[in-house]
Amino acid sequence: MRLLSPRTPIALVLAALLASALSAQNLAGFDTGLYRLERDGSARPLWLGGEVKKILSTEAGWFLLGSRGVVYSRDLATFEERNRGLPVKTVKRYDKGVKSFQYEIQDLKDLEVDPYDPKTLVTCTKDAVYLTRDGGLTWTALPAAPSWTTGLKAAAVVSGAENLVFASHPIRGVYVRPLGNPGAPWTEVSGLDRSAGSASPDEVSDIVAAKSPEGARIWAANSFLPRLYRWDSAKRAFTTAHGDDREFACFESLQIREDGILYVTDGEVYRYDPRSGRHEAEPVALRAVLAASRSQQGQLESFHGVDSSGRPVRLSELWLAAFKDRKPHRAAAEGRHGLYLQTGFMVNPESRAKYLGILERHNLDSVVVDLKDDLGRLRFEPRTELVRSLGRSVNPLDVESFVAEMKTRGVYLIARIVVFKDAHMYKAAGGKYAVWDSAEKAPWRGYFMEKVEAPAPAAPTAPPPPSLLTPAKPGTPAAPAAPATAPVYQRKYMEEYWVDPYSEEIWEYNVAIAREIIARGFDEVQFDYIRFPTDGENLGDASYRWRDPGMDMESALMSFLGYARRNLEAPISIDIYGANGWFRSGVRTGQDVELLSRYVDVISPMFYPSHFEQDFLAQPPEELRPYRIYYLGTLRNTYIARKRVVVRPYVQAFFLNVRYDRKWYNPDYVRRQVEGVRDSVNLGLTFWNNAGRYDDIPVLDVLGNRRQAVGRGTSRSGDVRLD
Repeated sequence: MRLLSPRTPIALVLAALLASALSAQNLAGFDTGLYRLERDGSARPLWLGGEVKKILSTEAGWFLLGSRGVVYSRDLATFEERNRGLPVKTVKRYDKGVKSFQYEIQDLKDLEVDPYDPKTLVTCTKDAVYLTRDGGLTWTALPAAPSWTTGLKAAAVVSGAENLVFASHPIRGVYVRPLGNPGAPWTEVSGLDRSAGSASPDEVSDIVAAKSPEGARIWAANSFLPRLYRWDSAKRAFTTAHGDDREFACFESLQIREDGILYVTDGEVYRYDPRSGRHEAEPVALRAVLAASRSQQGQLESFHGVDSSGRPVRLSELWLAAFKDRKPHRAAAEGRHGLYLQTGFMVNPESRAKYLGILERHNLDSVVVDLKDDLGRLRFEPRTELVRSLGRSVNPLDVESFVAEMKTRGVYLIARIVVFKDAHMYKAAGGKYAVWDSAEKAPWRGYFMEKVEAPAPAAPTAPPPPSLLTPAKPGTPAAPAAPATAPVYQRKYMEEYWVDPYSEEIWEYNVAIAREIIARGFDEVQFDYIRFPTDGENLGDASYRWRDPGMDMESALMSFLGYARRNLEAPISIDIYGANGWFRSGVRTGQDVELLSRYVDVISPMFYPSHFEQDFLAQPPEELRPYRIYYLGTLRNTYIARKRVVVRPYVQAFFLNVRYDRKWYNPDYVRRQVEGVRDSVNLGLTFWNNAGRYDDIPVLDVLGNRRQAVGRGTSRSGDVRLD
């Protein structure tokens, strides 16, 4: 406890003594609430109102960060939410034909207190930074930096001599702005490292500050690189204090102590001593964390107390150190390696036999088959009345015979259901379910303006006879030349038909399909096009008639997946853009991995090298680019999702006519993607070739635990370097 002046008011003295006494207790935040840890190892509940991701103690009291936003307690006996001014997310529930709404504070990524003023705190959503000067009674949004994309992860505030607010951006590193000047702009901070092959600083996971006799001590760390940074006040920049040569590591939850900087990483708590430069595991702190986790109250998220040596431990993001699988359907989905196959290949007996041979020869155990395709056509004969009345079957699969044959071969069956891109339901009921064009007052379709060849100018007419010409007067200006023919453009419509993601009737239809197909023998449902439209020069005219007040893209997808989760007793997977698995951002699509991972068991990012910018991660040796993208991308997606899902990427087994593919696409290109998945989380993959051509895929070495054998496949991981 800091020394108090004799003139300090008695109320502050008592508050400080109370905070000091309470800080000596061991508190644990779980996804179920806040608990006090007793000496016998049991956990006594203090507050069970929701998830507790972070615990802060100040002279003003306790602040909890979690699923209820910011919760304050003076004494750990009474609790109140302090969220005035923070944005609210509206989530729609739909049960048995009745809709209702839940209102929750937008997901807060961080909460930090000013080390010089216990009533000044900062928090951030993925979109904006919020500041309070009165202990959370009121929050004010700070102006956003120009051209920021979404995906903020961390924030910090320091008054005193620094007088700065910090915020981390998913692509540009860290920004700062003056604390006391509302009109001042954000400025980008230098000194942060970049991943090899990337042109911008990597994401910063945490920023913390503490006061000392020499001034504020400010530290930061990376989400996906093994780096610690110290703030240089004179240079107003970060400098690297510690790092190693690993291609990937997650450093989270910094704590500044007298003996160094504590942080959490995979299965460990580490300490870095800036004075000696020593960097080592901190087993005493880890034991305190693991003891809290063993109290079995759920997934441990945060710890605030002391270890057995009496030193303070104030850590969060503890899923990193002590992950606990809480999803009942996840295990069945782990370690599945397979092919995507259009339904026609499985309907035809000859092609079915061909692909069963490919599965067997390549040690694959799963297939993804369309049961509702990209045009909204059902590829089976439905039995459910709702599905029969709304859907249209085309060249259907005999589900029962197919399932029986696949089960005798031990094949895991995944039903692909394309959700919000659906030409059939777009046209149904006079466009009732279609995304609406606010300008045309009709169902919306994306288009681009395409230049067409302009008509040739008309041939000049013959001049009149000279006798009819009137001589021009001297000085008369020449007649102006005929204007050039203006270019002509016409609309080129895309072959995409989108239905409204806010429509609960569309949810009900798709989940009814999923329920039926699971009941008839499939093992997993995979929702594709689980997003909003993203393309077209008229995208700004797309409007959503089913959108209820307060809802946004993320809450629409959360609402649909929440409905699906409540109605499906099977693994649920979703497909996402590769970029949305790489960066903490759901911009344009609504695919916020951290939010959606609450509801699903599997996420399948499409990290196709052909679809990234062609220079991305293309440093020498250039041929290793597919390995880098899948190795790093699979890890990043896993950690953005807080390990809550199986990351089972789609692997590119097709050629696309882009620069990198023209030079490098061959079986080695595909093999290196496979090795990247294997050497990262090794939880499975699916090969994608829309035409069903799988001549380029390698033979996998899969063990009895459904994991690829490291170092025993087509090449050894030790032969590959990323830098």
